[in-house]
Amino acid sequence: MALQKKNVIVFSFDDSVAFQKYKNVFNEPLQIPNLDRFCERSTVFHSAYCQTPICGPSRASFMSARTPHQLSVFENSDNVFECISPQDMWSYQLKQEGYFCSSGGKVHHFYKPLPWPKHKVLYSDGQKRFGADMKLPEQVAKAAYGGHRRGFGTTKKEDDHLYHDHKSADSAIEFLQTYDSDQPFYREIGFFSPHGPHYTPSRFKEMYNLRRFRQPDSWKGGYDKTPYSERAYLANMSERSERWWRCSVRNYFSALSHGDYHFGRIMSVLQNSPHSENTVVVLLSDHGFHLGNKNRFKKTTLWEQVASVPLVIFDPDQKSGKDVYDPVALIDVGPTVLDYAGLPSILGTVGRSLRPQVIGSSYPDRIVPTFHHDDVSVRCGDYRLIRYNEGTTEFYNLNDDYWQLQNLGEDHPDFTSVYEELRSCSASYGLDVGSR
Repeated sequence: MALQKKNVIVFSFDDSVAFQKYKNVFNEPLQIPNLDRFCERSTVFHSAYCQTPICGPSRASFMSARTPHQLSVFENSDNVFECISPQDMWSYQLKQEGYFCSSGGKVHHFYKPLPWPKHKVLYSDGQKRFGADMKLPEQVAKAAYGGHRRGFGTTKKEDDHLYHDHKSADSAIEFLQTYDSDQPFYREIGFFSPHGPHYTPSRFKEMYNLRRFRQPDSWKGGYDKTPYSERAYLANMSERSERWWRCSVRNYFSALSHGDYHFGRIMSVLQNSPHSENTVVVLLSDHGFHLGNKNRFKKTTLWEQVASVPLVIFDPDQKSGKDVYDPVALIDVGPTVLDYAGLPSILGTVGRSLRPQVIGSSYPDRIVPTFHHDDVSVRCGDYRLIRYNEGTTEFYNLNDDYWQLQNLGEDHPDFTSVYEELRSCSASYGLDVGSR
């Protein structure tokens, strides 16, 4: 008798920091109890990185297991399906091998579903439309909480159903409660949280005490600047007050708490369903976000806070939770899912299955890059090295300087060896950066 293939759920948060690193950094604790419980019994990859720090290009990369330079997709305006076909997405292999493939929310780019000719290639069920939170009806009762994009909160509980994540969770819950086929399933669950404008029901804002938020002391001394990065990755907080920052972080934390609430609703149903013992859950985000360091409240940069992403895998065969600190990549998601499905990996990908690391193997020597066009940043051991396309570099020790405030410079004794790792790694991902 053949072994039953595992079901797979992929949860995608939008613009989420690697939340494990932000639990207490701003004095007021981040409240995500459902994600905390999930991490306690899963494998948490603490050094996971996106391949490009922009929503659409990142999703194109990890859903195809191809690098940004293989795809030539670098901006949200670039349509991945003008570069490759739907059949080139790794989830297509699942459908071809008998999986029931179900969409739900933003996993591929955009909050609306894929156009029908592409949707029907990848999915076994119909399109689903949940809308985007920035399009809440004007007449909805709401209060402005200040900060980045004003941080509205809706004041009536009966309006909760208007949010993308509420609709996405309801759809996923209905799927889990009604799916009774013998086919294994692959289900995507895309959340809006914590993407801006950070609208939530007001009760999620009120979970946090605004007065308790504090910036890390290390920020007070400023940071080393390079002309290129200050020009290409503009700061947007220089003229903002500390109160504006506190309001902005409260809004962002409340959006993560809102997503956590709906994540918990879904996981509770999964745990009490017939699928609980045979469903692998992969949780990730497309990229991180600056929450004030380097005078930035934004994405798109190549520093640690944007390159770093949450990546958590729950395997029902796993006996207990596990922490992995080896660098890994979002481009590994496709090979990992296919491995759990008992399918061969993807030809031509530099990604690799993380299932061995869930089981107990280690790959401490790996170098993981993040690209923005021809600018490249790598995580290599304790270091982050950035090489901009016009030749300038930034070099940081993340153990000593997590916020990357002090550029160690090219005279540092480890710079040359790390640069050679960057050059070699970039070439394998499709970018020739040249030697020093």
